[in-house]
Amino acid sequence: MAINLVKGQRIDIGLSKLTVELGWKVNPQADPPYDLDASTFLLTESNEIAHEVDFVFYGSPKKIKVQTDDGEAERPISNDNSVLGSIDDLGDDDDDSGEGNEEIEVDLTKTDSKIQSILFTASIYWDPSDANNPKLAPRVKYNFGQVRDSYILIKNSITGEELCKYELDEDFSTVKGVEFGRLYRRNGSWKFEAVGIGYADGLEPICKKYASKFM
Repeated sequence: MAINLVKGQRIDIGLSKLTVELGWKVNPQADPPYDLDASTFLLTESNEIAHEVDFVFYGSPKKIKVQTDDGEAERPISNDNSVLGSIDDLGDDDDDSGEGNEEIEVDLTKTDSKIQSILFTASIYWDPSDANNPKLAPRVKYNFGQVRDSYILIKNSITGEELCKYELDEDFSTVKGVEFGRLYRRNGSWKFEAVGIGYADGLEPICKKYASKFM
């Protein structure tokens, strides 16, 4: 059974191959519908990414082809090949419950020695052009007030054993993006921290914080 963490709590990982699952429930009756995207930042000692592809998300320029139940798909991958990003909606339910998750694979044996932490975030997807479309305009105002049961879960990639879980029980009703948690190096080993930091404007301020030189 996974250890339940609270905001700010840290735990030793003791494994090198992990599956990081970010999950949530959206309102399946929302009109227009909306989705969340998981993103990962591989950070150096300066707390910034060193390569553009170390911002691992659906729009990453570096991707590899993988086989899924629905056929061939592309998954974003980090510069050092240690982080394999999620496929949008990978693992989402098909029962219209609004429940979904995205899974990120991490192999710490491949992590570049310059990488000091790996940050996992999720944000509500929207496009500025939505504001000019009467049907899509409400999407611009969506925030985590429309999202329930958000969590980050760390699992053993080999056995599927659940190691630790952090459920966002804080009030994020006014934000569109959240830092869920991070893996970080300490004295030669890796630890996990439940972060829980929200951003009112979604993914953009997170990118400005950790990837400003590429914007």
